[in-house]
Amino acid sequence: QMMSKWLDAVTHTGVYHMQMDHYNHMKPPSYFDNHDLNKYNFRRDREREHDMTRPTTNEQKLFKKIRTQIRSIERVESHDSSGSESDQLSIQLLRNHHAAIDDPDYLLSEGRKDGGWGKQFDDGTGTYYNMDDPSTWQKGAARGFASTAGGRTPSLFLQELTHLSSLCCAVAFSTLRSDVEGAEAPLDMYAAGKPWPDVDPDELKRGKGIGASLKDTLLYLSGKDRTPAMRTAHNASRPLPVIGGVSDNEIAFLQRARGPSAKVTLAWHWLSEFIIREHLAGTLGKVGPPIISRIIQFLSDGMIYYNHARKTMFIPFPFPHAQISAFFVFTIIFAVPLLMDEFAQEISIGSILTFLTVVCLAGLHEVARELENPFRNVPNEIPLVALQAMFNESLLTLFSGFHPDHFWDPDEYRNYGERKNAEKQNGAKVVFTANTRSSDPPSPAPTSKPVNMSPVTPVTKNTTNGSGTAKAQSTVASPVSITQLQALIESQQNELKRLTNMMYELDERTEKPKTAFDACPPLRAT
Repeated sequence: QMMSKWLDAVTHTGVYHMQMDHYNHMKPPSYFDNHDLNKYNFRRDREREHDMTRPTTNEQKLFKKIRTQIRSIERVESHDSSGSESDQLSIQLLRNHHAAIDDPDYLLSEGRKDGGWGKQFDDGTGTYYNMDDPSTWQKGAARGFASTAGGRTPSLFLQELTHLSSLCCAVAFSTLRSDVEGAEAPLDMYAAGKPWPDVDPDELKRGKGIGASLKDTLLYLSGKDRTPAMRTAHNASRPLPVIGGVSDNEIAFLQRARGPSAKVTLAWHWLSEFIIREHLAGTLGKVGPPIISRIIQFLSDGMIYYNHARKTMFIPFPFPHAQISAFFVFTIIFAVPLLMDEFAQEISIGSILTFLTVVCLAGLHEVARELENPFRNVPNEIPLVALQAMFNESLLTLFSGFHPDHFWDPDEYRNYGERKNAEKQNGAKVVFTANTRSSDPPSPAPTSKPVNMSPVTPVTKNTTNGSGTAKAQSTVASPVSITQLQALIESQQNELKRLTNMMYELDERTEKPKTAFDACPPLRAT
């Protein structure tokens, strides 16, 4: 809960930071400002339902199997299915999203995989992705949103925010697993994209030989592996990673603070002071003070849960009860075999009952010892290093920017919506041509309705991605009124008359005949 509260506070801070005026030119369009688009019956589905259906049951099963791998939130390199049919279904599944993009009735564009950071500067470069260079998506895949493959580093405010919050959590974990004054409690630099730390600390001891394993087992059974020296050596071999590392000044200040609680309070003070100072400077946008106060509340709740964990770690189990339990376990090791030998008729049965009885009672005693302090009892301790790495990766998602599908051009969809309403009122037909990367773009469905022979003016609607690149065209038949048609014909007649007169004026020897246009009566609207 301590991690959860601090992560909530930092995430809200990052979200509020994205609302400041400095990012107005890169923000996605607002539904509040474009509320009129609701009357055009657009859809925001990312996929079309009819693209999910298959003709036969076998194809439907294969399609669902391939979809579970292609649409998995975990990266899957390849799928098990083979053959031309599965390959075609895989390609079509990948095109289903583009089918929704190419459909003009879906308010969906190619979006921006750079989260909008490419619009921050005029050169178009982003942080983890460059819209002009699609290869940067794979180049920075290992480091995730912390990558700089797009040519830019993340926002300085977000970098400092993630560092301070990572440092605060790392210091808290460090004090929970080590309460020895003056013992080593190292912090390390976190490298994004590295493999997760081993949850089982025994993995660090693999390959040391049978003798080392036997020694560790005897030390564990005797309780000697929990001495301050052993715990200090174990903690030194598993430093807690911090985003951006730790500076000499930060280490000097943390060493100057006396006691575990003081060290955590100092790191928490740095984080809280930074957020408040930046809020007063305007970094958190125009978010109201009552909303900002929730950040401070989450930070305070995190400290409350830290102190709860600190009490569990610092206050030992009642000493007399622990000693009596240890003495009882030591006694039954010798007493139970004698009792079983007295009451069991068979040696095999007595041996089995002795083993089960001693193991169960000794196991209960070991569980009590582990629960006494779950942060430092190897090998069943809470994996704090792995939890810290997961916390760091969660913080790095603040570098992602805005939602990639929230970038679309309101004016283009508004223009298309007006044309769509006009064709519904006049009975015209929308002719849609999709210029996509697909090899077989969607074609208009056949219709048996009579064709409207009234003159039309073609109007095109270009749906663009976030960078302004046209991705599809929709040609809409826009009807022209008879009055406009009459005015157009009359203007053309007048122009032809003028040109004819000029031609005969140049040749004075030729008599000007009466043209066919002079005998043509003017058109009238009917």
